[in-house]
Amino acid sequence: MLNLRKPAFIFILISVVLFMVGLFMKQKEKDGGATPMYIGLSMAVIYWFWAIIEVAKAEDLRPDQKKFWLIIVITIPAVGGALFHIMHQRRNKIVT
Repeated sequence: MLNLRKPAFIFILISVVLFMVGLFMKQKEKDGGATPMYIGLSMAVIYWFWAIIEVAKAEDLRPDQKKFWLIIVITIPAVGGALFHIMHQRRNKIVT
């Protein structure tokens, strides 16, 4: 799968795992559960901006596709960017 080689996609996977681990630790009332949760959350915010920039700079998208993906990435913060990276795998192979 080509997405495993994209640093942005790997970044969001790590942030989701960190957030879930922190959430689980906090739910089990373990000490230090808030730290990985907040680190994962801040990584997701960074990824959101990263995904917006990648969609805006994508040269292989038609203008209507770019508008569609920008709307999706902006309205559904981390999930929209992840969807873009899953569906937009390589040049001239775009699923919208």
